[in-house]
Amino acid sequence: MRKGIALMMIAVFGLLLSSCATSETHSNPPDTHRSEVQGDWPIYAIEEMLKGRTDLIALAQVDSVSDDKDPQTAELRLEETFYGQSANTAIRLYQSTRQVQPGHKYLLFLSYREEIGQYVVSDGLSQTEVDNDKLQVKVKGIEGEYTIDQFKQVIEEKEASIAGSLHAS
Repeated sequence: MRKGIALMMIAVFGLLLSSCATSETHSNPPDTHRSEVQGDWPIYAIEEMLKGRTDLIALAQVDSVSDDKDPQTAELRLEETFYGQSANTAIRLYQSTRQVQPGHKYLLFLSYREEIGQYVVSDGLSQTEVDNDKLQVKVKGIEGEYTIDQFKQVIEEKEASIAGSLHAS
């Protein structure tokens, strides 16, 4: 009888331990594939971007990246510019987080940093990888999925709206 109770207690104890080991926790596990902002990056609306928070909005192909990963310098080839101008179609991007990958194409909102002679992303939502010629834009005020032509039209309309509001003032 005692042997039966002892075996039953061991079985119950074993079940309790195994259920604790496999139960889900209530905290969020780290997700290395999140595209959202992590850290203390500023977030700007499209109107703020077009009023000076960004220097260049462009579609760029990543030709190469430095061996250094923190920070990383990437060599980009501009394929299309939607806003601003660059002196060259080849530019350098300085990044410490959410680094671009060689061979991939991105929509980037960039700010030029004179002190380092390179571009940086303008805010925490300024980098979108192109997926099958679709852009999943997260910048406030223009969030959504666009084709490249649709995105170009949205930027032109926002620029016109800002120019109109400046002239009306």
